[in-house]
Parts: sequence; structure tokens; C-alpha cells
Amino acid sequence: MAYIGLVKPTVAKLDESGGTPKYTDGFTCGEAMEMSINPQYAEGSLYANDKLSEYDKEFKYADVTLKTNTLPIQAHNNMFGHTVEGEGDNVKVIKDRTTDDPNYVGFGIYVKEKVKGVVSFIAMWMYKVKFAEGQEDYKTKGDNIEYQAPSMAGKATGITDNVWRERRIFKSADEAQDWLDEMAGIEKTTDVNGEGTREAASGI
Repeated sequence: MAYIGLVKPTVAKLDESGGTPKYTDGFTCGEAMEMSINPQYAEGSLYANDKLSEYDKEFKYADVTLKTNTLPIQAHNNMFGHTVEGEGDNVKVIKDRTTDDPNYVGFGIYVKEKVKGVVSFIAMWMYKVKFAEGQEDYKTKGDNIEYQAPSMAGKATGITDNVWRERRIFKSADEAQDWLDEMAGIEKTTDVNGEGTREAASGI
């Protein structure tokens, strides 16, 4: 298999209070540049009679890193727990406190896959992730233009039935995007021209 590209990082707040995961305040977290998923495992070995008798390997969590071209206003509050003052285009103040506690979120993205000339779109949804902002780099402008992009890192863990990630295969990018929006609670509406548009169920 060969993966080409990385599209539509989608984030929504996770609510597990009802026993079944529910997602609200969904939004697209900028445009994806890079992402890595690195599962971590607990391992145990038992040796007997001078040989390996038992071996177990269990999933613990997955390290997730993401770099995007921008960090939307919603991310500061919904993901990182910062205080945002104002709404919409009127947001002027973002306060980062030492006591801020990042929220658990659902996170999804899709990639294009090409196998023997056949193109598919692989969408994935990680059910429970807690992100923290990564290193921030700033540099004065020199002779050449250099872009500095925001990054974040988090850990993905399992929910009540131990599932931590779901992957679905689609024939088109629109189908992959629709599924991610559905998982994030982003409703698809129809504008006056009859064309589909998307907005968060919460009104973001």
C-alpha cells in the first residue's frame, strides 16, 4: 500500500458521562501538514527450562503528533482548556494559565491510498485523545521566507469497550469527510443554492 497526502484534521470534545461516547463542538483543526501515530505496548516474558515459556504484549496508548498550518481559536479552549474571551471574529484575548487542563477529544483524519492503481480514502477516528501544545518556534524574517507552523502532541487511549481507533475505507474523499463530520457531530446543511455545507452542531 502507498499513502498519499493527509487531509482534514477533525476534532470534537468528548463526553463520556452517559456511558456512550458523545462528541460536540466539532471543528476542522487547520490544514494538516504532518502526523504520526506511535502505539506503545506493555510487554512481559516468562522463562522456564531455559527457554521463553510465555510472552504477552498489550496495548497501553498511542503517541499522536500533529502539525498544522494554523491553530483555530476553538482549539485553544476545546482542546487545551485555555480561556478565550469573545466569540467568532471578536476573539481578542486567549489566556494560558498554569492550571489549564486539556480536554479529552475525539480526533480524526483521512489519507489517500493507492494499491495497484486503485485509489481509496482511509478515514480514521481516535475515540479518546488528550493533546498538549508542542514547542513554539519563532524566527525573524531573513533573505528567504521561512514558515513556522504550530504543532501538538497527545496520547490516544481506549474507551469503555477498549476500542481506541476506528478506520473505514471509502471510494471518495467526500465520503471520508462526511464520516469524520458525522463522528464529530458536525451537521451537514443545505444552502440557498442547494449545495451542501457543514457547520458544527453546537453552532461553532
